[in-house]
Amino acid sequence: MIPFQAPTDEIFYSLRIFAGDTPRWDAELSQEITQHFAAFAEGVLAPLNEPGDRQGCRLENGRVRMPDGFGAAYAELATSGWQGLTAPEALGGQALDHLTAAAVSEIFSGANHSLQMVTGLVPGAISTLLANGTPEQQATYIPHLTSGDWLSTMCLTEAGAGSDLSRIRCKATREGDAWKIYGQKIFISGGDQDMSQGILHLVLARTGAPEDGVKGLSLFLCTSEVDGTRNAITVTRIEEKLGLHASPTCQMEFDGATAELIGDEGRGLAAMFTMMN
Repeated sequence: MIPFQAPTDEIFYSLRIFAGDTPRWDAELSQEITQHFAAFAEGVLAPLNEPGDRQGCRLENGRVRMPDGFGAAYAELATSGWQGLTAPEALGGQALDHLTAAAVSEIFSGANHSLQMVTGLVPGAISTLLANGTPEQQATYIPHLTSGDWLSTMCLTEAGAGSDLSRIRCKATREGDAWKIYGQKIFISGGDQDMSQGILHLVLARTGAPEDGVKGLSLFLCTSEVDGTRNAITVTRIEEKLGLHASPTCQMEFDGATAELIGDEGRGLAAMFTMMN
């Protein structure tokens, strides 16, 4: 296989043409930062791509095990601060611009798309918390994401409810002061892995009646652990794909998983669009 070479010059040639007049974008600083990531991508991420795809992920005793070397690569990625690139400094991020983040993401995808799919949902989760979370939720969850201690997932799709999310059946009910989630989600990228200490699942679940359609959906924050104990979330299978075998695409069962509402009840799809976009 031809060694991966990050197309940094081509990326910034395009950015200068189409985004060169963007306010508060320092093209030289942005390219310097991206070149640092490109060296990491070429030296650490890309060499894992082919062997990781051959080895693939595996499910052992209900937990997902990543291919050899992925955990160490992720630890280096997190320690270097790349997971909090655009997050506010007050919450552990670097407060950089989204053009730089886009250039970094493009190189990451080219070097090792499987790993990028597992780590790449964190910026969307942070944006969702900033747009819809309370100050307490932001202070509680975002530092875990920017530090790399936690990764994140986006739990939307169900059997029979893919493009038509009005058919979602996964249900959230109030039980005392908490919400509990019951149901199944499929095709969840990074639904479990052994690289981060925890996972923050953003789960779209039904709080209204089925006839309410998307207006009966709410968004929930559901952590992989609650008070040091595994939450009631089980990975039942890893989907077999034509490629990207090092990216665990999971089928997940929520059996009374403890969760916390983010945003307004019945406005879950609108909140989730922040993460999707």
